[in-house]
Order: sequence, then C-alpha cells, then structure tokens
Amino acid sequence: MEGELVKVITADGLELKGFFSDQKSDIVVFHNHGTAGDFYTHEFVEVEGGMLAKEKISFLTANNRGHDVYTNIRKHINKKVEWIEVGGGFEKFEDCIFDIDAWINFLIKRGVRKIILQGHSLGPNKNVYYQVKKSNKRVCGFIHLSPQNDAGLMKSKLGDEKYTKVNLMIEEMIKNHRENEMLSKELQELCPISALSYSGYFIENGVGNLFPYHNPHNKNWSVLNKIKDPQLLIFGEKDPYIKPSVSKAIEVFQSKINESSQLESKVINDASHSYLGYEKELVEVIFSWIKKNYL
Repeated sequence: MEGELVKVITADGLELKGFFSDQKSDIVVFHNHGTAGDFYTHEFVEVEGGMLAKEKISFLTANNRGHDVYTNIRKHINKKVEWIEVGGGFEKFEDCIFDIDAWINFLIKRGVRKIILQGHSLGPNKNVYYQVKKSNKRVCGFIHLSPQNDAGLMKSKLGDEKYTKVNLMIEEMIKNHRENEMLSKELQELCPISALSYSGYFIENGVGNLFPYHNPHNKNWSVLNKIKDPQLLIFGEKDPYIKPSVSKAIEVFQSKINESSQLESKVINDASHSYLGYEKELVEVIFSWIKKNYL
C-alpha cells in the first residue's frame, strides 16, 4: 500500500500519527483501531488499503490515544510540547471524540466529502459514540469489524456475583480519584488496565459498553438506534472474545438498529478476532459492500 505518513493535533493537544492513501476520491474509508492496537499491525489494514487504491478509493488508517498498552504521546500546550502518558491501559473512553474529530477534519482539508467510519474491536464502539455525539454530516456509513463486548467478556469470566462487585469497586475507585491505579491481573483481560479505562467499557453501565450482546435490555443499546447510515457488521466465526456467541451477537445487534439503517452482516468462516490468515476474504466482503452502497 502506497501513501504518506500523516499527523494531526487533537483539540486537547495530542499529536497522533496515521497513514493516508490519497486517491483523490470524494469518499474515504477511515480505519480506527481497537484497544492497545495501532494503525499498522493488522495485515488486513494493508490488504484493504491496497485493494481500495486499485479502485481509486482513499483510505486512512490512524492511531488514536489508546494505541499500544502504554505510550508517551506528544502534547501541544501554549506553543510548547511535553510528553503525556496514555495508551490503551490509561485512556478515557469519552476522549475518543477528540481523536476521531481531528482525523475527520484532516480528511475534510484534503478534499474528502464522504467518510465511512471503520473500526476494529473497540473501534466500532468509539465510532458510534462519536457520531451520536457529533452528528457529523460527512459520515455516511459504518464498517464494524469484530465489534467488542468487553463487559460481557468479563462477566463471563468472573460470574455474575463477582462481576457486580467489581463494577461497584471500580465506581468507588473513580469516585475517590484513584482512576489511574492499575487493576489486578484477573481484571486485565486484554492488557494491563487502569480503573479509568476499565470504567469506560468493562462495567455494565460504562459509556463505551455500546454492544452488550449478553444483555439485550441494557439501555446503552439505544445509542445504536440513533445511527441511520448503512452499516456493515463482520465477525470471525471463531472469535473467542465475543460473548455469549457470534450468532447471538448478530441477532441482538440486528434487533437494535434503526429501521432506516441498512445493515448487512457477515461471518468469515474459521476466522479469529483479527482475521489472521483470512485478510483477503475480509477485504472482499468490505469492498463488495462499498461497491453496492457507494459506487
């Protein structure tokens, strides 16, 4: 995939990097990585960018402040630059708005008119949260790759009683300004994590727990009903992180969308959470959907 290394500075001063394949198209696919991820590691990102380039469709894959488990990020304050400590283990979920907004503004300055928000794992949660809060008219669709339900994953691991106790403990830690304390290894399902990050999407009422497949009655599902643009929902058949199951996740997701939003769902046979070894199959599904809806 050919392109250029690019960067933005968010409204709260954080400097983020990304890679932009600029095909001078009116529409772009903007990929937002998941917890402790980055803009380049997953092979499907490069495969997708290459295929879209052949079709003259621009593609942006970019870091958010939750990249890597722990990282130093340059922060611009009053014309000065300093290091701050963030990363997937320390980010505040709600701050995803700053990151996505900065990258969308970058794309607008580059002449893009329509933006498809693509996310992997926690990325779809952030994309949906952003659009519900901002109602950005440039956004015209969503590609959800393995949209995660970390609350359901942790509940499955701990059991109902202990999970409820942990939720109360986390809320108490936040209340007592202990949000930056690291949690025990038992609660580090994906990576070492602070109480602040955990509170965003691991607890039942977390603001980022937008796809609680284990609990169809969770009020957070109402957020999805506010999305009216076309959506593509993809899972790997053998994704070990989706609880209670991939089939149940699709069933519940489909029941919660706005009736005006066209949803297409697809399961990639034998694929895992990150589609390792099935990148081509994944990208073919993505391009077929883009072609049908936008070309």
